[in-house]
Amino acid sequence: MSIVWDETLAVGDAAIDADHRRMIELIALLEGASADPPSDDRIALTLAELSALCREHFSREEAFQRTIGFPDHEDHRLGHEMLLKRLDAVMAHYADGCAEVRAGIVRTLGDSLATWLTTHITTSDMEFQPYVRGR
Repeated sequence: MSIVWDETLAVGDAAIDADHRRMIELIALLEGASADPPSDDRIALTLAELSALCREHFSREEAFQRTIGFPDHEDHRLGHEMLLKRLDAVMAHYADGCAEVRAGIVRTLGDSLATWLTTHITTSDMEFQPYVRGR
């Protein structure tokens, strides 16, 4: 699944939307990596940047949800936590893997992350959009 930013993914907060755009850019790099393989170092750096961005974004988004009085912020936080654990495991597996394992990870990871992010934004994140508009 390829993911491209468009305004239907906007939740209405500039910082959160900017984070989502950058996540999409990084995921697109991973999706394109199987067709035009970059170096292992470049993929590892992209994964590290994505992981750091997710951590910063999730922290910012969770604080924002509390500020706007979003009642389901704890469930939302747990969804973020599950993705971070999964991403950490994939990064460790990538770092420890041989070339064949790394290639397999690259083939499936971009699609998997694109699906997760699209679903997360269009369902979980859109649940707090009315609270953003009500600010």
